[in-house]
Amino acid sequence: MEPMTRPPAVSQSRRLALVTLDWLPAWMLSTWGATWLATPTFDRLAARGVALDAVMAAGDDMQATLQAVVGPACGLLEQQQIPSSLLVTDATAVSRSADFSCFQDVFEEPASAAEQCQEDEEDTALGQLFLEAEDAVAAMTEDACWLWCHAGSLGTVWDAPLDFRDCLVDEDDPLPPRSAAVPSRVVGPGDDPDLVLGVRQAFAGQVMLADRMLGRLLEAIDQEASQGRPWTVIVAGLRGMPLGLHQQVGVPELGQPVLLPYADLVQMPVLVADAAGRMEGQRYGGLLAAEDVGELCRDLLEGKQQSRLSGLLERWECEPRPRLVSETQRGLAVLTSEWRVVVDQAGRGGQVESTAEDLSPRSPQVFAKPDDFFEQVDVADRCPGVAEEVLAASRGASAADDAPDGC
Repeated sequence: MEPMTRPPAVSQSRRLALVTLDWLPAWMLSTWGATWLATPTFDRLAARGVALDAVMAAGDDMQATLQAVVGPACGLLEQQQIPSSLLVTDATAVSRSADFSCFQDVFEEPASAAEQCQEDEEDTALGQLFLEAEDAVAAMTEDACWLWCHAGSLGTVWDAPLDFRDCLVDEDDPLPPRSAAVPSRVVGPGDDPDLVLGVRQAFAGQVMLADRMLGRLLEAIDQEASQGRPWTVIVAGLRGMPLGLHQQVGVPELGQPVLLPYADLVQMPVLVADAAGRMEGQRYGGLLAAEDVGELCRDLLEGKQQSRLSGLLERWECEPRPRLVSETQRGLAVLTSEWRVVVDQAGRGGQVESTAEDLSPRSPQVFAKPDDFFEQVDVADRCPGVAEEVLAASRGASAADDAPDGC
């Protein structure tokens, strides 16, 4: 990031709109480099805020990632420090979770699996969810309030009108799938590449629909800002939909191999558009964890500047994490600014044979960062010793974290 002068002091808004989207991969957004589909709302939000390029989830457990992002600020609700709070979601696992029962009001618009795509975008699962969130904005007029809109339907139904996916088809391409059902299969070298292409086009239609509906929510928020009630907006993806970069296409079903924590699964696209315009149009590439986003949410609602990311907004300074570890039931990955090391700990049949605490390399894969964005070129043979070094450093850091005070 280019050096910048210290920003002027600004008054802080304690109105926060947090939008979380499960199964949204960073690499499918034009903000993160996708050139074959348009997501103008995400781009517009990035232009008025800061894009965080290297936020990583600790794994593929959606509830755990949500707890990291939402949990710190939930403490303020439990202490009744925020007079108005609303959760709008299409996922019953979220709306009925005891972890998030602290919200003053909860609106549930459950998404359900379907075979047929909708003809009108407002009739889709994403459309109905975001329309409820849009209507809620004008009613939340308190000086401190929190609107959380959580979308889980990217893993449930792809029901955007067919025009959304069909507009991405080239002249020589076959039509993408006609169904709204979310696929689930493992592809191999002998499978038709048009199959993966069609699934990606169908999913891209959902992403473009999400972009369109997010735009309507931002229009409602901008209207409130014009009335002297500005909002900070944070948009975050929680985990990425597998789309054939590493064999899996769609949400894995029971009996299929569980996923490894490659970047397409655990990289979280995060945009922060501060109500006061701090860090407008900037990108930050330092390593961050989901907990860092959660601590920022707490600071924004509390009106404090104690978190790592509050320093980025307040002083344009942020100390990145030296390394991050992500785990799934199948294996783990250690990420530094230069490398991602992925260790497959599964035996035959996809069953895990060792625990996540065992960081001994088992045929580790090594990917150079940031050059290998899609993690397609394993350089373990060309860079001997890297895996052992990265894993040893991670093992040492874990031991230091677990050591009692005074050690």
